[in-house]
Amino acid sequence: MTSQLQGKTFQIPSRIQKHAAHLMATHQLQDIFSSRHFDGFSLSDMRALAVPIAVSAVVFLFSIILYRIYFHPLAQFPGPFMAKITGYWRTYQYSKGTWDRNILEIHKKYGRTVRIAPNELAIVDEAALRTLYGHGTKALKTKWYSVWDVPDTAPQLFSELDKVHHGFLRKRLSSAYSMSSIMKYEAYIQTCLDLLWTRLSRAAAVSPVVNMSEWANALAFDVIGELGYGEPLGHVAADAKDVGGLRGGILSGFIMLSLLGNLPGRAFWVNNQVISKISAWLGGPTAFIGFRDWSEKKVKDRLDNLDSSQREDLLSHFCRMKKGNGEPASLGEILVEAMNLVGAGADTTSIGIRTCLYFTAMHPHVYKRVKEEVDQFYLENNLTRPITYQETQELPYLKAVVKEATRILPSIVWQLPRHTPPNFSVRGQKVPQGTTVSISPIAQNHDEEVFGADAAAFKPERWMNDPARAKYMDTCLMTFGGNGPRMCIGRNVALVEMHTFIAQFIHHFDFEIVDKNKPWRVTTYWFAYQHDLMMRIRVRPEFPVKQV
Repeated sequence: MTSQLQGKTFQIPSRIQKHAAHLMATHQLQDIFSSRHFDGFSLSDMRALAVPIAVSAVVFLFSIILYRIYFHPLAQFPGPFMAKITGYWRTYQYSKGTWDRNILEIHKKYGRTVRIAPNELAIVDEAALRTLYGHGTKALKTKWYSVWDVPDTAPQLFSELDKVHHGFLRKRLSSAYSMSSIMKYEAYIQTCLDLLWTRLSRAAAVSPVVNMSEWANALAFDVIGELGYGEPLGHVAADAKDVGGLRGGILSGFIMLSLLGNLPGRAFWVNNQVISKISAWLGGPTAFIGFRDWSEKKVKDRLDNLDSSQREDLLSHFCRMKKGNGEPASLGEILVEAMNLVGAGADTTSIGIRTCLYFTAMHPHVYKRVKEEVDQFYLENNLTRPITYQETQELPYLKAVVKEATRILPSIVWQLPRHTPPNFSVRGQKVPQGTTVSISPIAQNHDEEVFGADAAAFKPERWMNDPARAKYMDTCLMTFGGNGPRMCIGRNVALVEMHTFIAQFIHHFDFEIVDKNKPWRVTTYWFAYQHDLMMRIRVRPEFPVKQV
């Protein structure tokens, strides 16, 4: 821009040009608004236009609602009215933390196939179970699972959507989680149990009432620490306190991710920087970040000393994993497996332990019979050491108690969503391709067609009287997060820990629930978390605890 003054021409500095342009624009806007005029388009015109826009929006929204209720391909299926209109109904139901009860009531009211979102069906059906989750299934996981990817690591088994890569990941982990491998690590588990019995006996000497919800959780986290990092996490030694807020941090993370994953635009909510900052302000990820940093240090230490280390555990297997091309697994691949072991394995096991304790204590005849079975085995075999997992498999009633308890209340109770495979139908009703279909483990495990008219009752004997029927029922169970190739790969860790815990706890302690009218509080956020299982315990003088 140039200017003339007294016949002379000179250049106006750019900074002044910008300032002048800003002033001109400001005055122009003021003039426009003061005159209430937009190039011939008045504000009264805008107000007049707002009415048809609003009406159009209402008509459009109403059309969507009508379509979803009456003309949608899933309109033929029954379900709650609001579930037909919006997926927020399902998310709201999840957020209440009562899905373990809600889904049973929903199926009881609406039947085996229920519409729980505009494009999702909840199902209870043996044939559908095998089609959706069995070996060779063509049903794919939905993108809900992608919210569980651990940042800055690598693809992981639980959230991997690609079937081929999932198969590769599972294959390279299968030997580590096989029962024969876990049996080799049983001494590590027993070390944690020995410390637990010592600490529990001391706690009972001070006050006979203990919160077994916390003690079971402390044990599970310590065992996972032993197997996944080479040392316990210190929760039992801290008398079941949540060391570093790790357990609470993982619980908060599960609640947040599981709910955000069910919102439209799930990736936006999970990966959004604003949400991350709000979560950080609330203190949400602090424990998780600290745990991740600690995990990375432990993995690096093991990698640096892998050749000289004599210790064999799950971490040593992770460190020796290979990529598909034969190269060593990356730090991220190793780290994500170690962290998954804690994030998924600890809660799964502690939920199973609490469930077994609860149902045993709530049914005196069951408690009496299983205690007699355990005591008789100790006496007949002159056992002066802890009973092993292999030996618990010689106790049929104990095995039935564990199986029945985890059937009644499996660790995972939310729906396990899948995309419908081609030509999928449920009891003669064709389901359109592209529909999300899901089965809740607790609903499937209460199927009266499979487990009998008394499916809701805790009855260990159902697994003992008819071997052929027991085998059939076992194929219909959804105890460890599914059925078939997507079943939890760490279930053997949970099985060893649950059986040895229950047998040894019954052997060393007398126990009862303090208030059978309010025995515990269950909240379900993906997992079924049981809180405040308050029990009165006493060391059995004839079978004292060896102090460590």
